[in-house]
Amino acid sequence: EQLEQKLRKMGKTLDFETKKFYTMQTIKWCKKFFGENDRKRSKLQFEFTKRTRTLKGHLVYGNYCFYRNKMTIHEPACETLYDIVSTVIHEYTHYLQSRTMYKKYQEKYYYSTNPYEREARRNEEKYTKMCMKYIKSSL
Repeated sequence: EQLEQKLRKMGKTLDFETKKFYTMQTIKWCKKFFGENDRKRSKLQFEFTKRTRTLKGHLVYGNYCFYRNKMTIHEPACETLYDIVSTVIHEYTHYLQSRTMYKKYQEKYYYSTNPYEREARRNEEKYTKMCMKYIKSSL
């Protein structure tokens, strides 16, 4: 977590349009790098909202709705490029996961120990810098 905080401080605060641009570039990268979910009947929907959302006192950066096949990024929580890219990677990981298994894990584990949440956090940690480099090199 200390590394994440340092990277956040390094990232400059971004305006809404820049955040939106990096979000779309990260989704493109995810599709190319991770592939798409062939179990879904509909195309992945995306929402970039100016709403702030909290859950149990914690700021929510984004969420993925299995039922609507929709990723939402809560722009006010994502202050830096690192925040945007890592949030999209986290939520994209959920898009690839099984809704049935997620529900089973939800009943059995706390949020922080849910294997699917752990996988999403690992993907954030492992791939955020790689994706950021890719986006910056394509500018």
